[in-house]
Amino acid sequence: MNAANLNHFKSVHAYRIFVAPADRNYFLARFAKIYGMNEEFWWHSAQAVEKYLKAGLVLNEVSVANGFGHDLEKLWEKHLRAFEQHAVAELAKPGAMAAEFWTDTPLKAFIKRINRFGDPNSRYGLVSYGNKRDDLFKLDQLVFELRRRTIGLKWVVGEDWEHNGLRPHYGKTYADVIANCPDLQIHQVETPKGKFSKVGSDLADVWSSWNFAFAPNHADIAKADPTSVAPQFPGSGNSYFDMLKHDLSQTLGDPSRRDPVTIEGVKWLLKNVYLGSERKVLQRLLDGKAG
Repeated sequence: MNAANLNHFKSVHAYRIFVAPADRNYFLARFAKIYGMNEEFWWHSAQAVEKYLKAGLVLNEVSVANGFGHDLEKLWEKHLRAFEQHAVAELAKPGAMAAEFWTDTPLKAFIKRINRFGDPNSRYGLVSYGNKRDDLFKLDQLVFELRRRTIGLKWVVGEDWEHNGLRPHYGKTYADVIANCPDLQIHQVETPKGKFSKVGSDLADVWSSWNFAFAPNHADIAKADPTSVAPQFPGSGNSYFDMLKHDLSQTLGDPSRRDPVTIEGVKWLLKNVYLGSERKVLQRLLDGKAG
């Protein structure tokens, strides 16, 4: 089996399981902060940081299948030990930021605050929170740095797979790239598209627009709606996990299509990533007990 292809499998699936969902959490955290929804800011911040930390750990030979749950402080301590000199140990005030918008407190304290205020119990109004002026700016920097490290540090750029965006760095390890290119993201950032104004001129319009149950007046129902609200062809989509199960079934069921990378990759997922009830499904497929 080609170890390089297995590394590619790991990178792709860690991105799908952790990084892409974390990007959505981070976007929603910023949205919530900008519009003053503080509980949601902390909840989505915790969700994003947890996923970025887990992606970095699992791609650097640290299993996150058990023992961490949603504890950001434990995950961050493991991150410090696993990444050593390449870890995100502290944050620094951006040069363009006015001094009064930044407090020089240890990153450990900020991680602790995210962990506490973004606790799952916050979903039910059981957790108090306390904001500081630099919360959003620190989250931005923390996400930027953790996201850069969602890759195998010992892997060599261009050796495991073609990485067009990093061609100038071919032959170097990703650790070298992260250390020497502080403004570079390993994975391209894909931001949501569209204009917020399409829902109306006020944030409350998100609640009332085209809402036949709650709309306060006819104008909220009668206004033109974007195609995303009720598209003529709603469509559907397979989750990456359903596609993985299909690929595994195919490679196990047809010797001519047998793919060692898929088989070994699924074994790696089972060992290193918490997969909920899907774990049993994949294990049964590997054991030949399910089609």
